[in-house]
Formats: sequence, C-alpha cells, structure tokens
Amino acid sequence: MCRILAFKAKGEPNFEVLKAFLSASKNDVYFKYGSHSDGWGFIALISKNGKWKVLYYKTNEPIYEDPLFFDYLSLLKGDEIYAIFHARKAGKNFLLGVRHNHPYYYRLSTHDLYFAHNGSINRKAFSEPNYPSTDSYLFFLEIIKNYSLKNDFKTAYLETLSTLSQYASSLNSALLTFNNQEGPRIFVGYYYNKNRMKEIEEYYKLYRYENYIFSSTVGYYLGKNVEELSFSSINEISG
Repeated sequence: MCRILAFKAKGEPNFEVLKAFLSASKNDVYFKYGSHSDGWGFIALISKNGKWKVLYYKTNEPIYEDPLFFDYLSLLKGDEIYAIFHARKAGKNFLLGVRHNHPYYYRLSTHDLYFAHNGSINRKAFSEPNYPSTDSYLFFLEIIKNYSLKNDFKTAYLETLSTLSQYASSLNSALLTFNNQEGPRIFVGYYYNKNRMKEIEEYYKLYRYENYIFSSTVGYYLGKNVEELSFSSINEISG
C-alpha cells in the first residue's frame, strides 16, 4: 500500500501537513515495511488572478530522497490550490516505474481527471484482468466507465467503491476533476476490507484536518486533533 494526501488551500498549503506526509512516507509507524520507497507524485491545480496553472510530477525516486520535493513545495502559491500527493509502495515488483506511479491522468471529454489509490484489488474484479497496468489504474477506469452512465462523478465513484469492495484490501483514493466551467473538484473515497487486512487496522484509516484528508500516518506525525472520515464514503473537499 501507499500514503495519500488531498487538500484545498488558499494562498499556500499548510507546510506542517506536507512535512508530515514526507515523514509518513519515510518511516511509517503502522507499516511493517517501514517506508514507501517506490516513487511518488503529485498533481496541483493553482489559480492566480483568474488563470489556472497545472503542476504534475511523477518519479520512481522515493519522496524522502528526491531533492525536488521542497522545490515543488515552493511553487504551491496562489489564490486557490487543489492537490493530491501520493507516495507508493508497490504490491507487484513488475509494475514499477514512472508509468505506474500515481496520480494517473485521463482526458475524458471536457474533463481532465487525476487519480491516486492506496490498496490492492483482486484482478478478478475487472473485465480485463490481464490489462498491462496496475489494479489502481483499472479502478480508475471503472470510475470513468460508471461516469459515462451516471454523468456525475460522486455517484460514479460511490458505485465503483461498492462494486469493488468485496475484492479489495483498501479502496482509499482521491479523484481530482477539472474543466473550464466547473474548475477543480476533489473527491476522496474511504473504504477498507477488514477481512483482507495485512497490516494493523490503523494503517488503513483516513483522517481529515481542516481542508486536508490524509492517510493515518500523516495524522500521527502532524500531531493535531484529526477526525476520521465516515466509513465507506465519498468526501468532497470544499470550503
């Protein structure tokens, strides 16, 4: 599994949260392997003076060894910032490399979509189990498929969560959508399967602090009062 952080901020992000994400990726106190060492990535949409900028970065270098991490943090300034960060621990060694790192990108009609996922899903859940990508990417494609039927991202996301839940260890994930009319929206899915856990239960939990949603270990390092999300839910970050 991996670690995830999604947020909306104004001006600049809370750097305490971002540093806690870095610490959680380097030394995860809830994870038997300790670190999330198989690369990292982020997507940030930044509005300044009514114009949107996109920062999208992925690497197979561990986040805690990448000197560009703090360089990119210095660029996160604007009237509004919507972002997803992801640090990866791959479940399958043959699916390593930048192509398989999160967040994933997909252009859907008038929308740009970015998606990151923590957990594993039995490939039997998918109609094309031999598709040459991660189970996380197949999860993303299922949301896209359901959107084409529902025409609503939150509904499509929740339906996908429900369908895949019996096959997954965790469906903790974040979806950022963007088009010129709506601007950005961030949705976070929260679900883990207690019958498929391989780590202690706390490892799988997601928490909220203000407009930030993150994996449990981030909350551990942040040291603030945090609130667990409603279980088996889709949460939109707004405000």
